[in-house]
Amino acid sequence: MTTREKIIWGFRKLAEEKGFYYATVDELAALNNMSKRTIYRYFKSKEEIIEAVMEKLLKETEVEVFAALDKLDNPIDKMTMFVQIVSQRLRELTPVLIRDLPIHYPQIWDKVEQFRTDKLIFLTQIMVEGSKQGYLKEINHTVVSASLLATVRAVVNPIFMMENNLSPEETFKTVMHTFLYGIVAEDKKVHSQ
Repeated sequence: MTTREKIIWGFRKLAEEKGFYYATVDELAALNNMSKRTIYRYFKSKEEIIEAVMEKLLKETEVEVFAALDKLDNPIDKMTMFVQIVSQRLRELTPVLIRDLPIHYPQIWDKVEQFRTDKLIFLTQIMVEGSKQGYLKEINHTVVSASLLATVRAVVNPIFMMENNLSPEETFKTVMHTFLYGIVAEDKKVHSQ
Protein backbone atom coordinates (compact mmCIF):
# COMPACT_ATOMS: atom_id res chain seq x y z
CA MET A 1 0.00 0.00 0.00
CA THR A 2 1.42 3.39 -0.97
CA THR A 3 1.60 6.26 1.50
CA ARG A 4 -1.25 8.00 -0.28
CA GLU A 5 -3.40 4.84 -0.07
CA LYS A 6 -2.55 4.48 3.65
CA ILE A 7 -3.71 8.05 4.25
CA ILE A 8 -6.99 7.47 2.39
CA TRP A 9 -7.61 4.14 4.13
CA GLY A 10 -6.74 5.56 7.57
CA PHE A 11 -8.97 8.58 7.20
CA ARG A 12 -11.84 6.41 6.06
CA LYS A 13 -11.45 4.23 9.17
CA LEU A 14 -11.46 7.31 11.41
CA ALA A 15 -14.50 8.73 9.61
CA GLU A 16 -16.40 5.46 10.04
CA GLU A 17 -16.13 5.97 13.81
CA LYS A 18 -16.44 9.75 14.10
CA GLY A 19 -17.69 11.09 10.79
CA PHE A 20 -15.64 13.19 8.38
CA TYR A 21 -16.15 16.41 10.30
CA TYR A 22 -14.91 15.15 13.67
CA ALA A 23 -12.02 13.01 12.41
CA THR A 24 -8.81 15.02 12.54
CA VAL A 25 -5.54 15.02 10.64
CA ASP A 26 -3.73 14.71 14.01
CA GLU A 27 -5.57 11.45 14.66
CA LEU A 28 -4.81 10.30 11.12
CA ALA A 29 -1.11 10.99 11.61
CA ALA A 30 -1.09 9.03 14.89
CA LEU A 31 -3.04 6.14 13.34
CA ASN A 32 -0.61 5.84 10.43
CA ASN A 33 2.56 6.56 12.46
CA MET A 34 3.45 9.49 10.25
CA SER A 35 3.75 13.21 10.65
CA LYS A 36 1.12 15.71 9.56
CA ARG A 37 3.82 17.10 7.29
CA THR A 38 3.94 13.77 5.43
CA ILE A 39 0.16 13.80 5.04
CA TYR A 40 0.23 17.35 3.68
CA ARG A 41 2.82 16.31 1.09
CA TYR A 42 0.10 14.20 -0.48
CA PHE A 43 -2.98 16.29 0.30
CA LYS A 44 -3.34 20.06 0.61
CA SER A 45 -6.19 19.88 3.12
CA LYS A 46 -8.50 17.64 5.12
CA GLU A 47 -11.19 18.32 2.49
CA GLU A 48 -8.90 16.94 -0.20
CA ILE A 49 -8.47 13.74 1.85
CA ILE A 50 -12.25 13.44 2.25
CA GLU A 51 -12.71 13.93 -1.48
CA ALA A 52 -10.12 11.20 -2.17
CA VAL A 53 -11.91 8.81 0.21
CA MET A 54 -15.25 9.38 -1.52
CA GLU A 55 -13.76 9.21 -5.03
CA LYS A 56 -12.19 5.85 -4.17
CA LEU A 57 -15.49 4.50 -2.83
CA LEU A 58 -17.43 5.70 -5.87
CA LYS A 59 -14.86 4.42 -8.38
CA GLU A 60 -14.73 0.98 -6.74
CA THR A 61 -18.52 0.78 -6.89
CA GLU A 62 -18.62 1.82 -10.53
CA VAL A 63 -15.96 -0.71 -11.56
CA GLU A 64 -17.72 -3.53 -9.71
CA VAL A 65 -21.16 -2.67 -11.16
CA PHE A 66 -20.01 -2.44 -14.77
CA ALA A 67 -17.83 -5.57 -14.54
CA ALA A 68 -20.83 -7.56 -13.31
CA LEU A 69 -23.37 -6.06 -15.73
CA ASP A 70 -21.15 -6.66 -18.76
CA LYS A 71 -21.58 -10.40 -18.16
CA LEU A 72 -25.40 -10.25 -18.25
CA ASP A 73 -27.86 -9.91 -21.12
CA ASN A 74 -31.27 -10.05 -19.45
CA PRO A 75 -32.38 -6.56 -18.25
CA ILE A 76 -34.08 -8.01 -15.16
CA ASP A 77 -30.86 -9.78 -14.20
CA LYS A 78 -28.97 -6.54 -14.80
CA MET A 79 -31.33 -4.52 -12.57
CA THR A 80 -31.21 -7.19 -9.86
CA MET A 81 -27.41 -7.29 -9.99
CA PHE A 82 -27.23 -3.49 -9.92
CA VAL A 83 -29.33 -3.37 -6.74
CA GLN A 84 -27.35 -6.22 -5.12
CA ILE A 85 -23.96 -4.67 -5.76
CA VAL A 86 -24.94 -1.15 -4.78
CA SER A 87 -26.63 -2.48 -1.62
CA GLN A 88 -23.49 -4.41 -0.68
CA ARG A 89 -21.34 -1.34 -1.26
CA LEU A 90 -23.71 0.80 0.79
CA ARG A 91 -23.23 -1.60 3.69
CA GLU A 92 -19.75 -0.07 3.96
CA LEU A 93 -21.18 3.44 4.26
CA THR A 94 -22.38 3.88 7.78
CA PRO A 95 -24.62 6.90 8.39
CA VAL A 96 -21.86 8.29 10.63
CA LEU A 97 -19.43 8.12 7.73
CA ILE A 98 -21.56 10.14 5.32
CA ARG A 99 -23.73 12.31 7.60
CA ASP A 100 -21.35 15.27 7.45
CA LEU A 101 -21.02 15.48 3.69
CA PRO A 102 -24.15 17.49 2.80
CA ILE A 103 -23.76 19.74 5.86
CA HIS A 104 -20.03 20.46 6.09
CA TYR A 105 -18.70 19.44 2.66
CA PRO A 106 -21.45 20.31 0.15
CA GLN A 107 -19.03 20.45 -2.80
CA ILE A 108 -18.07 16.81 -2.15
CA TRP A 109 -21.72 15.84 -1.60
CA ASP A 110 -22.52 17.43 -4.99
CA LYS A 111 -20.06 14.99 -6.59
CA VAL A 112 -21.76 12.08 -4.83
CA GLU A 113 -25.13 13.35 -6.08
CA GLN A 114 -23.81 13.61 -9.65
CA PHE A 115 -22.46 10.05 -9.42
CA ARG A 116 -25.84 8.80 -8.19
CA THR A 117 -27.66 10.70 -10.94
CA ASP A 118 -25.41 9.19 -13.62
CA LYS A 119 -25.89 5.65 -12.29
CA LEU A 120 -29.67 6.02 -11.97
CA ILE A 121 -29.83 7.30 -15.55
CA PHE A 122 -27.89 4.18 -16.53
CA LEU A 123 -30.45 2.06 -14.62
CA THR A 124 -33.22 3.84 -16.52
CA GLN A 125 -31.52 2.90 -19.79
CA ILE A 126 -31.64 -0.74 -18.68
CA MET A 127 -35.38 -0.27 -18.02
CA VAL A 128 -35.91 1.15 -21.51
CA GLU A 129 -34.01 -1.80 -22.96
CA GLY A 130 -36.16 -4.15 -20.86
CA SER A 131 -39.37 -2.57 -22.16
CA LYS A 132 -38.25 -2.90 -25.77
CA GLN A 133 -37.41 -6.57 -25.20
CA GLY A 134 -40.75 -7.24 -23.49
CA TYR A 135 -39.34 -7.90 -20.02
CA LEU A 136 -40.87 -4.79 -18.47
CA LYS A 137 -44.13 -2.89 -18.82
CA GLU A 138 -44.38 -0.07 -21.30
CA ILE A 139 -44.16 3.01 -19.07
CA ASN A 140 -43.04 6.58 -19.41
CA HIS A 141 -39.36 6.20 -18.57
CA THR A 142 -38.87 9.94 -18.22
CA VAL A 143 -41.38 9.94 -15.34
CA VAL A 144 -39.89 6.79 -13.79
CA SER A 145 -36.36 8.17 -14.05
CA ALA A 146 -37.30 11.54 -12.52
CA SER A 147 -39.34 9.85 -9.77
CA LEU A 148 -36.57 7.43 -8.90
CA LEU A 149 -33.95 10.17 -8.82
CA ALA A 150 -36.12 12.43 -6.64
CA THR A 151 -36.85 9.55 -4.26
CA VAL A 152 -33.20 8.56 -3.95
CA ARG A 153 -32.19 12.17 -3.28
CA ALA A 154 -34.90 12.61 -0.65
CA VAL A 155 -34.71 9.22 1.06
CA VAL A 156 -31.25 7.74 0.47
CA ASN A 157 -29.68 10.78 2.03
CA PRO A 158 -27.68 11.03 5.26
CA ILE A 159 -30.02 13.37 7.09
CA PHE A 160 -33.18 11.35 6.36
CA MET A 161 -31.43 8.09 7.25
CA MET A 162 -30.03 9.44 10.53
CA GLU A 163 -33.40 10.95 11.53
CA ASN A 164 -35.13 7.62 10.86
CA ASN A 165 -32.38 5.31 12.15
CA LEU A 166 -31.95 3.62 8.76
CA SER A 167 -28.85 2.13 7.19
CA PRO A 168 -27.92 3.21 3.65
CA GLU A 169 -28.19 -0.42 2.52
CA GLU A 170 -31.69 -0.94 3.96
CA THR A 171 -32.91 2.38 2.60
CA PHE A 172 -31.61 1.81 -0.93
CA LYS A 173 -32.94 -1.75 -1.08
CA THR A 174 -36.41 -0.60 0.02
CA VAL A 175 -36.52 2.22 -2.52
CA MET A 176 -35.34 0.01 -5.37
CA HIS A 177 -37.62 -2.89 -4.43
CA THR A 178 -40.58 -0.52 -4.37
CA PHE A 179 -39.72 0.93 -7.77
CA LEU A 180 -39.02 -2.39 -9.38
CA TYR A 181 -41.82 -4.48 -7.88
CA GLY A 182 -44.41 -2.03 -6.53
CA ILE A 183 -46.10 -2.14 -3.16
CA VAL A 184 -49.11 -4.37 -3.86
CA ALA A 185 -48.75 -7.84 -2.32
CA GLU A 186 -48.47 -10.64 -4.89
CA ASP A 187 -51.58 -12.43 -3.60
CA LYS A 188 -53.62 -9.22 -3.88
CA LYS A 189 -52.65 -8.29 -7.43
CA VAL A 190 -55.17 -10.64 -9.02
CA HIS A 191 -58.04 -9.12 -7.01
CA SER A 192 -57.15 -5.55 -7.92
CA GLN A 193 -56.88 -6.08 -11.70
